[in-house]
Amino acid sequence: MTRSVTMPDGRELAYEEYGDPHGVPVLSFHGGLSSRLDAAPTQEAALALGVRVISPDRPGMGRSTFQPGRRLLDWPDDMAVLTDALEIDRFVVMGWSCGGPYAAVCGAKMRDRVTAVGLLSSAVPMDLVGTTKGLSRDDRILLFLVRRAPWLASALLRISIADATEARLYREIRRTFPAVDRAALEERGSIVDAVAFVKESMRQGTEGCLQDYRVFGDPWGFELGEVAVPVHIWEGSEDHTGPPEYRDLLLAHLPDAQLSIVPGEGHLSLLQHQARAILTRLTQRS
Repeated sequence: MTRSVTMPDGRELAYEEYGDPHGVPVLSFHGGLSSRLDAAPTQEAALALGVRVISPDRPGMGRSTFQPGRRLLDWPDDMAVLTDALEIDRFVVMGWSCGGPYAAVCGAKMRDRVTAVGLLSSAVPMDLVGTTKGLSRDDRILLFLVRRAPWLASALLRISIADATEARLYREIRRTFPAVDRAALEERGSIVDAVAFVKESMRQGTEGCLQDYRVFGDPWGFELGEVAVPVHIWEGSEDHTGPPEYRDLLLAHLPDAQLSIVPGEGHLSLLQHQARAILTRLTQRS
């Protein structure tokens, strides 16, 4: 069931919960062109492990209210309001893909409350890595267009996702990912269920996703060295969505980080297939 909390400026922040409602709290931050629903594959593992996964929509995406001028550094304030409303003091954060920066900024700015950070196929600071080489063609196009021709970026997102049928979107996702990720989509059930986390991102239109890509391409506004809590980085060996050597970059700049490369996993399949291992490691360190 989707719930929401009201921010001090009147915005609604929507979130979904998975697993044990009384378990160890883990905040899960969704990927780009995604939503709170991408944490659904954690349900079974979280329930078995006694973990409470709380997955919020970012502003303007899913059911969360748009926030003009949003920055990455605004996210910890939202998470403070959310966790206070849920009467949670200390918690784990994890972020998948473009959700990684949101986990990292909480690790840097909420170090008195965050006990561990999980970075799953995480994005990296584009100004630090210095190149978009290695990113998917779609990511490179959107990063360019959101600044140079946002109207065109909006039109592309409407055509390819917002107004596309589930069947067409399913075919497009399958076209751009390796076999293990295609299999992971099939495991989600029907075509509608398989693409729901993507379709939901544009429930309110394209504006929130365009803003999310602008934040993705901007400097993060803090140094990775400020993340003073333990960090675990997970990558699938079949995931080739990031810039070259970005794993080494994260390891070099994060003070307390470990890397796990999981054989045979891809970008979409990682959390779906490895939820138990990921949640076990993060909550053991909390």
